[in-house]
Amino acid sequence: MRNGWNWIGWGIVVGLTSFPAWGAEPDPEEVRQRVEIYTRDLEAEKAAKPASAVDHDLIAWQSAEKCGTAACFRAYLEDYPKGRYAKMARARLEPESTSPPGVTERPAAKPRPAKALIADRYRDDGDGTLTDVKTGLQWMRCSLGQTWRGGTCAGEAETYSWQAALDAAEALNRRGGYASYRDWRVPAIKELRTLVYCSSGQPRTWNDTGKPCTGDYKRPTIYQPAFPNTPAWFWSSSLSSSPYASNAGNVGFVHFRGGYEDFIQQSSTFAVRLVRGGQ
Repeated sequence: MRNGWNWIGWGIVVGLTSFPAWGAEPDPEEVRQRVEIYTRDLEAEKAAKPASAVDHDLIAWQSAEKCGTAACFRAYLEDYPKGRYAKMARARLEPESTSPPGVTERPAAKPRPAKALIADRYRDDGDGTLTDVKTGLQWMRCSLGQTWRGGTCAGEAETYSWQAALDAAEALNRRGGYASYRDWRVPAIKELRTLVYCSSGQPRTWNDTGKPCTGDYKRPTIYQPAFPNTPAWFWSSSLSSSPYASNAGNVGFVHFRGGYEDFIQQSSTFAVRLVRGGQ
């Protein structure tokens, strides 16, 4: 007679889980001793309570939880398929990856293919800016005064004296910046010349030497699909370090018709392309 649960059998199941090497052949004498202990405990518990007060369902569930194996939970369900803890026993038997009731798993979204770099160098940030993956600098695609619209730089670039160019950058940041950034600045001469592109490959394709392009090259000397409608002259933020007094206070610029850099008086008026990052 099961009496709702095979008590001695449960005691053996739970007791064997405490053997040092689960799965190894237990010592018969030790098994016999443990069976006697569980039998005595069971008899004592039954003697202490009226038969009607023994909650066999609860005791069986507690034994199954203590055992903790799938076999124990299945054994509980075999004797108590409609027991108070049947739902919990079935939940213990469900794989962990099972979705909650009523939830339909959606297939994971396929990653979007990465956009190809422009000229294997510029990442289109999609907001009128580009990031040069070689230098890490983020550039405005248009000069100040122009608007990025329809895949090009619309309008005419403004020209500034050098100090006015610095002031224009500060004013733009105070008004809220551009493309969600407020740290735009006039580039240093060494940064500005990284934009020089000699289609002839002379003296080099990405001509950061400061020397003019040579051979049969296209003008302006900048990669035009990345920076369309580009004027010729652009300010840098770099003052001349020349030891000659006549050059004191002169500022660096890049000439994108010839692809070279030089220094000139601050009162000259040139276009400005702002940059962020670096330094």
